[in-house]
Amino acid sequence: MKIIPLAIGGIVIGLGSGAIGYRIGKSQPGATVVTQAPATGRISTPTSGVRAIRPDFQPAEFRAELDAEKSPLARMKLALPRMEDWVAKDPRGALDWLKAQPRSDRRDEVIAMALDQLSHVDGKQAADWALANLSGVELNNAIVAIAETWGERNGGEAAAWFAARPATVERATALENVMFVWAGNEPAAALDFIGKSPTDADLTPTLRRAALAGWAKSDPAAAVDASLKISRANGDAGQFANTLANWATMDLPASSQWLLDHVPAGQERTAAAEELGVIYASQSPADGISWLAKLNAGPERNSAAGAFAASWSRADPAGAAKWAASPAAGEVPTEAVATVAQNFLRRDPAGFAAWQATLPEGPFKTKVGTVGTPAEE
Repeated sequence: MKIIPLAIGGIVIGLGSGAIGYRIGKSQPGATVVTQAPATGRISTPTSGVRAIRPDFQPAEFRAELDAEKSPLARMKLALPRMEDWVAKDPRGALDWLKAQPRSDRRDEVIAMALDQLSHVDGKQAADWALANLSGVELNNAIVAIAETWGERNGGEAAAWFAARPATVERATALENVMFVWAGNEPAAALDFIGKSPTDADLTPTLRRAALAGWAKSDPAAAVDASLKISRANGDAGQFANTLANWATMDLPASSQWLLDHVPAGQERTAAAEELGVIYASQSPADGISWLAKLNAGPERNSAAGAFAASWSRADPAGAAKWAASPAAGEVPTEAVATVAQNFLRRDPAGFAAWQATLPEGPFKTKVGTVGTPAEE
C-alpha cells in the first residue's frame, strides 16, 4: 500500500519512490504514507451555528411540510435549518429524504454532513446507509470519514464490524482508516486485532502499515522501534520505511537522526533512507544534501540520492540537475538521472541544453543523453 489512501478519491496520492504522510494510494507496493479524510462540519445554515437539538421536533410533521413545497431549491432551503434535529431523531428518514431530492453539489454536501453527524453516535448505522445508497467517490469519501470517526470513538467495534463485511474495496478502505486512528490511541489492541482478524491475508500488510503509521503520529519513537522489529520478522522493509516517513512528516531532523543512530546497514535502512530523501527534497533540499552525506557510501546513499534528486527535480529541476551531476551526489541511479533530466528538459529546454553541454564525458552524461525531447516522449 503505498499508503501514501488510497487514495484518496477524497483521500487518498502516491509519489514515485515514496510518499509523504499516510496518504491515498493504499494497496500500492512500497512504503506508504495516509492522508486524513477531509473534516466535515455539523449541519447548519451559514448563520445558525451549532445548536442544541429541539426536543419537540417531529420528523413526520416536518417531512409533510417539506413535501408540500414544490420548488426543489426552496425545499432544500427549508430543510437545512432543522436537518440536525431530523438526523438526531430519525437519521435514516432524513438521509432517505435527502437522497430522493434532485442531485446537486449542495445535496451531496448535506448528505456527507448528515452521515458525519450520525457517525459520531452510531457508526454502524451510518456505514450501513452509505454502503447501501452511495457509490463511487461519494461512497469512498463517506466510508473514510465514517471509519475514522467511528475508529476514533471505538476502534475495536468499528474494526470488527467492517471486518465482517464482504471483501470489497470499500471494506478495505474502511479497515485501513480505522486502523490508522485506532492505533493512534490503542496501538497494542489494533495490532493484536490485525494478527487475529479473519481479513484477507493480502490485506494484512496494508492494515499493519496503517496501524503503525497512526501510532507514529502519537508516539513516533515507540512506533518505529516496533515497526523495525515487525519488518524484520516479516521481511517487509517498506513497512518500516513507511512508519519512519510518517514520523518524518512531523519531525524530519529527529526521525532521520533516529535512523542513523538505531538502524544498521541493510534493507530497512536503505528503504527508509529513500523515503526520507523524498521528504527532504520537499521540505529542505539544503538539509537533505547534508544528511545524505552521513549515509553509508554505496547502494544506501546512492538509492537515497536518487529518490532525493528525482523528487527535488519536480520543484527545482535546474538545482536538482546541478547537484545530481556533482561528485557529492555519488552514483545516482539511471532511472533517477532520467527523471531529473526529463523534468529539466520540460521546464527549460534551453537551460537543459546549456547544462548538458557543460557535463564532462562519462557515465552521467551518457545517461542524460538518452533523454528525448518532450515531443518525442
